[in-house]
Amino acid sequence: MNFKSFPRRVAASCCCVRHYAIFSENSRTVVICNHNLFDLSSTVLTKTEQRVLVAILNSTLIGLFKTFYGRFAGTEGNLKTEVVDVNLIDVPDPRNVPRPIAKRLTDALQSMKKRTVGRMVDESLMDCHSYLRALELMSRTLALSEELHQPDRRELDDAVFELLGVSSPTERNGLVDRLHLETAMHFRAIRVTEIQKMEDRSGGGKQSFTAAEQAADAWDALDLTDLMPLGEWLRAHAGSDRVEITIPEERPVYLHASSMFEQETVYFGKRRQSHIVCPSRGTAELLARIAHLGLSGPQTLPSGDESSLRLLAEMNQRHEDATARLTELIASRTSDAETQEQMLAVLERWFVLGRSPAKVSQ
Repeated sequence: MNFKSFPRRVAASCCCVRHYAIFSENSRTVVICNHNLFDLSSTVLTKTEQRVLVAILNSTLIGLFKTFYGRFAGTEGNLKTEVVDVNLIDVPDPRNVPRPIAKRLTDALQSMKKRTVGRMVDESLMDCHSYLRALELMSRTLALSEELHQPDRRELDDAVFELLGVSSPTERNGLVDRLHLETAMHFRAIRVTEIQKMEDRSGGGKQSFTAAEQAADAWDALDLTDLMPLGEWLRAHAGSDRVEITIPEERPVYLHASSMFEQETVYFGKRRQSHIVCPSRGTAELLARIAHLGLSGPQTLPSGDESSLRLLAEMNQRHEDATARLTELIASRTSDAETQEQMLAVLERWFVLGRSPAKVSQ
């Protein structure tokens, strides 16, 4: 593997919270740089080589390499990268890159630009704000973050190793696995230190677990085999005779128990201005039930009366079994009735909608 230092031109982040390199092909676009966003310039790279360089700089390899050249700011594990550090970082040379490799690199980066790029830390630790719970999570088998599971990131990292001369796909696959593992371990340790220092500042670790944190701990211990979000579960069990229905967000939900003319109509909101006319009474009952559970947006449901009622019964039993298990699990963790109620509300919502890592700690 041959690393070479060379002149470059992009704006690069130099803090450990986010690693990224920004590049604009519009020469009139002004990027204001400062002590944490450096401008790297070059007069020798072609446009294609500049795009390749940006892809390389946004790879996991360079993101991890950077941590060996900076210095810690404070005691929380945050990295500070100065100009002298940036000048020392070895970067794979983007000049004269074979066209197939250049295309792999730039295509992968283009794919990443179309989505939200996540963190290198496992989401459960990002949602955690208790040092004791962080230590407990750290003792478990190492989990990769959602970002490190993304196919386009893996493609980008694989292409970087090919650029470095690793021609065997099998060997590159193993190197990417090891790279992602080491990256996850490194940033996990930093996150645990960060949590510890935040807790120290807030009172020496004397605060108790919040209901959301206890719910997260219970969710991690949940032994249900079926944790598929309800919307996906309905789509998988709707059968061939199905209908697509978009559920409004207005609540409450009304369905007349006995009405000659509105058997298939579900109303939404206090003023009942929004409504959906379903293809059958069974579909209407199923729709009302899943709306009560919190589903909104596009949903796939059976259109037939019998098939809808049958699926409704299966769904209710599934939900009842899960609630019973959640209640048992909560009771094993706290005897406080108010906390139990709050935990159950959080866990039931996760069971219905799927766990949303970004909102766990709310």
